[in-house]
Amino acid sequence: MIIDLRKLKRSGKDQTDFFFDYEPQAELVDLPSTELITPVKVQGKLSLTGEHSAFVEGEVVFGIKGECTRCLNETEKYYPVSFAEALEVDNEDGFSVKNDTVNLAEIVDEVILINQPMTFLCKEDCKGICVGCGVNLNDGECKCKK
Repeated sequence: MIIDLRKLKRSGKDQTDFFFDYEPQAELVDLPSTELITPVKVQGKLSLTGEHSAFVEGEVVFGIKGECTRCLNETEKYYPVSFAEALEVDNEDGFSVKNDTVNLAEIVDEVILINQPMTFLCKEDCKGICVGCGVNLNDGECKCKK
């Protein structure tokens, strides 16, 4: 989603709300045996802060589905993540305003990359699979001889 700052200025407003569904590249999530659930939901507000600068804040909700890293059960989880970014022309430390436009897709991509989990668990206290007998320890007792 591209927001044209010139168009916003011409409208006489200094801010705009946005809400959109986004279809990012599947490669953004690189956890084994998982995939990104699309579309990703994005909402927020962009405010002009200067002639060629803006501040954008909002929330990205992305989901991941696939096998739990510990027990291999299929699972699906959603991650709501807040973001806030100052945008300036030729910003070396962050996102830039280019030709008086802001590309929100770049921000959303980075939010997903930075906030995906290191391991994908069905639940935080997943017990996993017994390496001896192969039973899912979330569902029952280990059958190994103690």
